[in-house]
Amino acid sequence: MEEVLGSERIKELLEQYVPKKREIVMHEYKGVIFPLGVFKPSVLQALETWEARPEDVFVVSYAKAGTTWLQEVVSAIANGGDLEKLNKTHTYFRVPFIEATSFFQGSDIPETYEIVDKMKSPRTIKSHLPGHLLPPDVFKKKARIVYVARNPKDMCVSYYYYHTMHQALPTPKSWNDFFEDFYTGKITFGPWWEHYLFYWNLRHEPNVLFVKFEDMKKDLKAVVERVTEFMNYTLTDDVINGIVDHCSFESMKKNPMTNPDSLRDRIRKQLDQQAKKEEDDTLVEPKQEKISFMRKGKVGDWRNHFTVAQNEAFDAFVQEKLAGSGLAFDY
Repeated sequence: MEEVLGSERIKELLEQYVPKKREIVMHEYKGVIFPLGVFKPSVLQALETWEARPEDVFVVSYAKAGTTWLQEVVSAIANGGDLEKLNKTHTYFRVPFIEATSFFQGSDIPETYEIVDKMKSPRTIKSHLPGHLLPPDVFKKKARIVYVARNPKDMCVSYYYYHTMHQALPTPKSWNDFFEDFYTGKITFGPWWEHYLFYWNLRHEPNVLFVKFEDMKKDLKAVVERVTEFMNYTLTDDVINGIVDHCSFESMKKNPMTNPDSLRDRIRKQLDQQAKKEEDDTLVEPKQEKISFMRKGKVGDWRNHFTVAQNEAFDAFVQEKLAGSGLAFDY
């Protein structure tokens, strides 16, 4: 994305950007609900005929399954482990979120997929779209897909906190209400089990790699090596180790080029400056100042949120939905 817009233009837009209040309106597109302000029907429709390239690498996941973590691994590999280069551009711009509307609304910036069109190959691209909404040309051209899945209990908790901080998503009334929405699949990006199973059933295809969040936690180097081989790159052990260090949760959380909080904080700073200059009730106030996009990155945090009844019901539900698939998770 940066190679299209230019780093100076990105800097200029960030400095000028002031978010405005937007009514959160949900819409349904082919059986999946989306917030209108971020995922437009016109964009989702345009992606149906969008042209992929065989060299593309898509990082795909359900929301809060480890996407930012895996996309940085993919981006690091695609850049040959050049960490100095990576740290000059935020991951948001290196791995564009193809179905999302740019947060620079009202500017001269086109839709994200239009920016991706102008990027040089090989392109690394992020998507949360369920399989039936991912551009069909991705499958036709056999572009590489690296899919990351996380145990749904921890994903539910992470997604709950994400809703409490994200301006474009409806704020949950309570944990129990959010749990019910997640449980039934009445949530942005639809039922998580359908999302998972679509890509899980493609795992034996040569252009699809299915990765689990928990495996990244157990042995990140092994996953980096798998992804490197899948992307058909040859990297030295020293370079692999450098990528592993760069992509550790602790390093990414501290690094302003890998933590989405750095963009949010910059926007908030601009918001504060604007608020001092004028009284404008259309300016957005942050939902939650203390919640980080990269919150904990742990396995098992669900135990601090699920009631006994919720856990029992969810276990039975997962067993029913994933029965016979061979897909299982560590909790």
